[in-house]
Amino acid sequence: MTSQPSGAPVPRRSLTRRLLATLAAGALVLGIALPATAASAATPSPSPSASTSPPVLTAAPAANGILRPGEALSVVVSVAAGTSSLSAVPVALSIGSTPLTDDAAVDRWLSGDASGITFQQIATGTLDATASGAQSTTTLTATGTDPALANRGAGVYPVLATSSGLTAPSVVVVPADGGAQTPIALVVPITAAPLTRGLLTANELAELTAVDGALSAQLDAVDGTAATLAIDPAIPAAIRVLGSAAPPTAVAWLQRLLALPNDRFALQFGDSDVAAQLHAGLTTPLAPTSLQNYMAAADFTQPAPAVSAVSTPDPAPSSTPGQPTYPSLSALLDIGVATPNVYWPATGSAGTDTVATLGALGSADDPTHVLLPSTSVSGGARQASASVGGVSTPVYDAEVSRALADAAGQNDSTRRGASLAAAQAYLSIARAETGDQPVLAVLDRGTDRSRVSLRATLGLAATAPGYTATTLRTVASLPASEVSLSAPTVDTARVDEVRTLLGDEQSVDQFASILDQPELLTGRERAEVLQVTNTSWRGDAARQAVTDHRAATRTTLDSVGILSSDFRLVSSSAPLRPWVRNDLPWPVTVVMAVRTNDVRLRVQERTTIDAQASANTRVEVPVEARVANGEVSVDLQLYSASGVPIGAPQTVDVEVRAEWENIGIVAVIALVVGFLSLGVVRTVARRRRLRAEEASPQDPEDDEPVDGIGAKDPDADGRSPAEDADDLDDDEQTPRATASDTEQEKRP
Repeated sequence: MTSQPSGAPVPRRSLTRRLLATLAAGALVLGIALPATAASAATPSPSPSASTSPPVLTAAPAANGILRPGEALSVVVSVAAGTSSLSAVPVALSIGSTPLTDDAAVDRWLSGDASGITFQQIATGTLDATASGAQSTTTLTATGTDPALANRGAGVYPVLATSSGLTAPSVVVVPADGGAQTPIALVVPITAAPLTRGLLTANELAELTAVDGALSAQLDAVDGTAATLAIDPAIPAAIRVLGSAAPPTAVAWLQRLLALPNDRFALQFGDSDVAAQLHAGLTTPLAPTSLQNYMAAADFTQPAPAVSAVSTPDPAPSSTPGQPTYPSLSALLDIGVATPNVYWPATGSAGTDTVATLGALGSADDPTHVLLPSTSVSGGARQASASVGGVSTPVYDAEVSRALADAAGQNDSTRRGASLAAAQAYLSIARAETGDQPVLAVLDRGTDRSRVSLRATLGLAATAPGYTATTLRTVASLPASEVSLSAPTVDTARVDEVRTLLGDEQSVDQFASILDQPELLTGRERAEVLQVTNTSWRGDAARQAVTDHRAATRTTLDSVGILSSDFRLVSSSAPLRPWVRNDLPWPVTVVMAVRTNDVRLRVQERTTIDAQASANTRVEVPVEARVANGEVSVDLQLYSASGVPIGAPQTVDVEVRAEWENIGIVAVIALVVGFLSLGVVRTVARRRRLRAEEASPQDPEDDEPVDGIGAKDPDADGRSPAEDADDLDDDEQTPRATASDTEQEKRP
């Protein structure tokens, strides 16, 4: 790799022709290539299919794009081959002869528009052959003595790397020496990825707060800086609700967060979209109501020392041994000493109405501060200390903030360096426009940021030439200039979703009246609504999160109901016996209302049921039939004690056969009377026989014993009177003729 001598500026059109010619011949590039947009005008290329990805060229100036007089300029150039392999190709580096004067010019250049820019080639090199999906990197260097770099005034200069039709625009900054230092305040969010649950689980916290976890990376990045922390209070709450069961790494992380000296303020719980809430008609942003559902008694009976160190129970610990002591909601959400009433709506979502509504929530001692991007201010004013309608609205530089967020989200070192150079350029222009007035920047929300990327990004803001670190609190306390806001960008679909979620929450609030502690259910629902409206949810993912939450809400509302089937009532009064199904993990108290429009059936209209948790409970409802038989429809509905309908109504058919009871009673009575009568008749007959036998003479010649019951009649035919009586019964009461009787009839 050699450094080429600089020459006179070459017009852009001739350079394009030279580039196309050399590319066609396959020779070494001797001129300066142009952005791909310019080349494509002369030679259209087919757009890649969905299954292929084109090669990408990236250029990243060293030292975050800072080029001081007399220093060499080094630029790292890399090419990602995409789906096709690349052979070794030459690469050239050029620099613009004049600086870019404002944000718009920087934007145009970084997007590939080189209109009105002339270049001087300062270095060439070669990119090695690159396999499909791989990346090759080289460094191009121009010495500090190169005439193209000498005697350059302060400003932002375009830099261009070209290779085989690919272009990589970048910038370098020649800083202005001397002059007053410009204060810069940087706001950094401490957040987790968006959720659909109310809080992070123990396993998720253990992963996020591990040495290589995302939350640990955030603290590593801000530690030792003056950055103002925007903390999602749902994270400390998720750790504290676990009590003694909290992962040790999470407890240590929370202790470290509270020990940091950085200024801070609390985001909405779950970083919920405050502007969407207000657009949906709320006058006060949503806040958590209770997190009792997430706390287990066993974890707070004897709090672990580590948890006690980061959470002060309120009220005071119970004097009753073995009873749990729960922290209050404010203790769970505590983030340390923080500036109150600070709101950070999603970029571009807040307008004058939103600012006015939030401003009314502040007080003279704790005024409201609403962070707004410079793109929301009419005319794009950069002044950080501003107000709208008397409400403090610190304005953060949208361009600087966007470049910082891009850098923080890049895990590839070359691409991260390109974004850092762009951020340096925007900072340089901001300082030129604001002078000694402070500049406010934010590192917008993001989920996939490495420790290296975060640290490099925050390091740039802390070391930018001509800047000195300050805090949001300091910026907000400065005299403010009144500004006007442009119309906000309102996501109507998001606003409609918030309205729908609020309606569902009202249904859950009413449903929860069946619990002895309604906050177990209402607190969970509020926490989940706040998480589902997180500002980081976007597009289809946001729609799906809302859909999933609404499905879970419907499941909750259907968790208590009636299990019943048709009944057969075989008596005039008997109970109906349906079941009450309770899928909730808590016992509930409901009232079963039973109604019928048929006068043939009288029912007990209201029956109170204490249904066990996660179980089916049998219910007995007294019923009385007024008519002997028939089929009657009975309506069943559960209500809370306050009269809120619970679950779906049920209709059962009751088949009444009350006459079966009367018939059965009559039959039993008839049988009893019959048996009693038969017994009486037999007893009377027996006694008569006994008296007759006692009155008749006995035959002295009869040697056989007489038992009084089976005694023999000497005039009979050898049969006893009892046998004769049985013969009368068997032969339909017709007496049997005997020889003795015949002889008596023949006697005169």
